[in-house]
Order: sequence, then C-alpha cells, then structure tokens
Amino acid sequence: MRHRPDTQRADLPLPETQSFRVSDLDEARAICTEYYYEVALDLLDRSRPLAFAADLVRLGPVTVGDIRFGADVAIGADILDAYHVNLPVAGAIGSEHRGAITVASPRRAAVYRPGAGAHAGRWSADCRSLGIRVDRASLEAELEALVGRPIRGPIRFGPSFDTTMGAGLTWSRMANLLRSELENPHSALLQPLVAERYAQGMLSGLLFATDHQYAEALTAHVPPARPRTVRRAVQVMEADPTHPFTTAELARLAGVSARALQEGFRRHVGLSPMAYLQHVRMGYAREELRHPVPGRDTVAAIAHAWGFGHLGRFAAAYRERFGESPSATLRGR
Repeated sequence: MRHRPDTQRADLPLPETQSFRVSDLDEARAICTEYYYEVALDLLDRSRPLAFAADLVRLGPVTVGDIRFGADVAIGADILDAYHVNLPVAGAIGSEHRGAITVASPRRAAVYRPGAGAHAGRWSADCRSLGIRVDRASLEAELEALVGRPIRGPIRFGPSFDTTMGAGLTWSRMANLLRSELENPHSALLQPLVAERYAQGMLSGLLFATDHQYAEALTAHVPPARPRTVRRAVQVMEADPTHPFTTAELARLAGVSARALQEGFRRHVGLSPMAYLQHVRMGYAREELRHPVPGRDTVAAIAHAWGFGHLGRFAAAYRERFGESPSATLRGR
C-alpha cells in the first residue's frame, strides 16, 4: 500500500497565520513591511491613537491580510515588487497608482502591478480591508501555463474590477473564505496539500476576474490535447499521486497549455485533470481506511492528508464511488 502524502514536504507551501494588535506606529509599519512592502505610514489625526489590527494568512505565493488601522492614516509604498489587490470589507480606500486615482470599496477591488508605487492619502479609521499580495513570478507562470506561450510581464491589469458579479465575485468570495478560516485552527485550508491547490485557484481566478492584455487569450477556443498527451499526464499522476500536481505543472510536463490539457481530459477521460487526480487519490484513501493505523487514523485525517478539504463532499463522493461511507470502511463493515 502506498504511504499517504507527507504534509510537511519542503515542496509544499506551508501555510502561515499571524495576528497582530499594536498601537505603535513604528510597529505597524514594520509588520506591513514584513508581510507586504516597505511602506510610509503616518497618522493624519494625532488626537486619535492608532489601533492597528492585522490577521494574516500566507499560502505560498498568496498573502491575505484583514487590515484595520482604527485611525485616519496615510499609507504608501514607493515600489511594489508583487501584484496587489485591495478589497475593502467596510469603508473605502482612494489610492494613486501609475498616475490614476482608484477608489476601492466592498463592491470594487483596486489592483496594482509591480514596478511602481501605490499611495493612499487617507485610509479612514472605520475602513477595514483585505490586502492581498500575489507573487509576481508565480502569477506570470500561471498565466503562461494557461495561454500556452511566454508572456512579457508585468501583466497590465486594469485599475479595478467589480466584485459583485461574475468572476470578480467568485474571486472575492475565495479571498473572504480564506480570511474567515483564520478563526478555524483546524481548517482544511491550512493543510499543505489543500493550501497548495487553493493558492493556485487564487492565482488563476485573479487572471479571469480582471481585465488585462491576455484576457481574450484566456477565453479563446483552444483545440483539446491529443489522447497520447492526455495519457502522458495520466501516467505522471498515477506514478506519483502524492505529488501536489497542478494543472499548470501537468501541462508543462505534457508540453501543452493548461487549457488544452483540460479540454483533452474532458473529451478523452470525462474528468478534469484535477478531478482525475482526486479519483486516483481517493483510491489510496480507501486503502488507508481499510487498513488504519490505530490511534492515528480518522476519516478526517485521511481525507485531509490526501488533499480532500471538504469532509462532507469527500464522504458523498466516496459513497457514490464505493457504495458505503468512509466511516463504514474504517469500521470494517
């Protein structure tokens, strides 16, 4: 029987969560610099003390922070070395980036790209926002995999996008889910295998949520990968199901674009590449449920170890495939 994935492997993004509550301006500035960029931070009204609060989660290339200052401040960075999104939960943020003024609100996210600065002249005391830092190299590699050709960065995102409908709404919900899971110390999103896939979803979701010079290429028709290319990807997954594959990585190994591989899998396998990988992993999860290690193995532990983040959906899919519940297999009947 194949051993379960090692959730502490060095090639997996190890989720990191931190919470800060500080009243000192220099401490707040240092926290912003550590998790985001080197910033200038100033109080606009000295009669109201700073009440900085930051709840942060870092999943590999994506950092999401729930940020509040509790006082009117001005904040800015002269140079961004990553892509960044401001997604207010309450209040609004007006900012200047590359000569344009953008107002972010709970209905519209502001987007910034690397190589220039961004400055908010007034972040009001009642404003609370998700600050989302996206690693430049990772996002551009994801785009290359999706379109199947090299790109010349940085990606020229539009200054903002609607978060009330379509792909923008989907992406904002993903960011807010990640924020809400900070309060759950046993969240499946903090399991490295699940975190790796969620982070990749954040990358690709942002590319579909925003306007940029490659947006049309992302939705243009692509011919599906040929059967032999699909077989090559299948063989790679079956040879090493514990590896945290992404569609982009499989596409690179198969020598096609991620979208072509997805279309090839749908036509020739009837599943997406990631659904097929889950199919393979579920078979190994069943083997572990049939031969549990006393005192260690539970349905939740085995499901999470094999990358199934939602226990209810895992149980439903398991029952549909094997005709019994995971707990029944674990009990031996």
